Amino acid sequence: MSIRFLCFIFAVSIFTCAVAAPCPGQSGTIIHARTTSTFELQGYAGLKTISIYHGTLTAGESLKLETSYNGLAMLIFSGGQRYPVILGKQSSDLIITSPDEQPSFADGDENQLFYQLLSGEKPAGKGDGVARLLIQGKELLDSSSSIQTVEELRKKKIDFQEFVQSNYLKLSHSDLIQRLVSQYFMMHEYVRYHQEGSPAGDIRLLYQQEVLAGVRSLLVLVQDDIPGNKLLNYIIGFYYNRGMVTFASFIADNFREIAHCEGENLELSDFPANLKLTLSDGSTVGELGKLKGAKTISLVSSDCPVSMVKTVMKARETVSTKDHTINRFIIVVPLEKLSIKHRGMSRNVSGGKMLFINDEKWREENLSKIIRLPFFVNIAQSRIQ
Repeated sequence: MSIRFLCFIFAVSIFTCAVAAPCPGQSGTIIHARTTSTFELQGYAGLKTISIYHGTLTAGESLKLETSYNGLAMLIFSGGQRYPVILGKQSSDLIITSPDEQPSFADGDENQLFYQLLSGEKPAGKGDGVARLLIQGKELLDSSSSIQTVEELRKKKIDFQEFVQSNYLKLSHSDLIQRLVSQYFMMHEYVRYHQEGSPAGDIRLLYQQEVLAGVRSLLVLVQDDIPGNKLLNYIIGFYYNRGMVTFASFIADNFREIAHCEGENLELSDFPANLKLTLSDGSTVGELGKLKGAKTISLVSSDCPVSMVKTVMKARETVSTKDHTINRFIIVVPLEKLSIKHRGMSRNVSGGKMLFINDEKWREENLSKIIRLPFFVNIAQSRIQ
């Protein structure tokens, strides 16, 4: 049976040790490979995804993980197969027979209970630990797919809020916080907003009002656990990844005071004239110093959705400007190594002139700090040295 249930784990620290010479401290999970397997153990710290372990075990090899985690991890094989695994303070044996088979566990392990519950079994007398709580969350998610009216939407949002509020500390060690937040907003897409006798424009307005009300409620609900700007970025990223860039920007505009990513305020002075400019497909179009026209530098990070959303909106502005006597360019400078995720922003701009700087040496020398985003600067030719 293939389990498609994404799971998170609360991350503090982890060490990998030889079974014959275990690390000092708590007992942890021992992974036994019966076939050579390349895999990653993936977890999360709050809303952030982290890699716990990545490597290859040969057939017959074992690996002991000494860990203080108490929650769920995702076991992801190189072929894409993925399975949830409960990691806790107690010793546990995780047996990998094949990437195409779910892992097996020793008798009495909570993972056994979890997989029984996932398969629809109802084992009795085994407590009400993290496994049962995760199933309750999954059932709550499933129950939201049938809503159709605004009244049903509002009631279900309250159900989500109460579940998160009652179980946040336990849920923060799983993927359910992210899944619940995503579905909390996805539910708005299921509703029939039209009311007989009302103009069509009311549909859009009511939809917007319900989403904004949902954002406000969640910001208050988790304000002691998740910084407002981080939660807002997650929500903005949810809509951006669905291609709803304009609406993501609309949300940011309604929460301007927290629509940012924390960091230092940066002052960029001069820019090397020989910085290479590329298109989204990676082809080089020349050097910065030879580019004629109005140029706006935009710093972006793939970990900061609001920076990408606002960059796309800025690029759209250059397309819609009525003054066509001047060439206008948005020059994207990623804070990480230029990736397909950065280049993908150009798909959201029709006819826009979005270019990318791809110079690792210059980036590492000038953009190694954590910088407050979004960040835009208009540069004159005199500032290109």
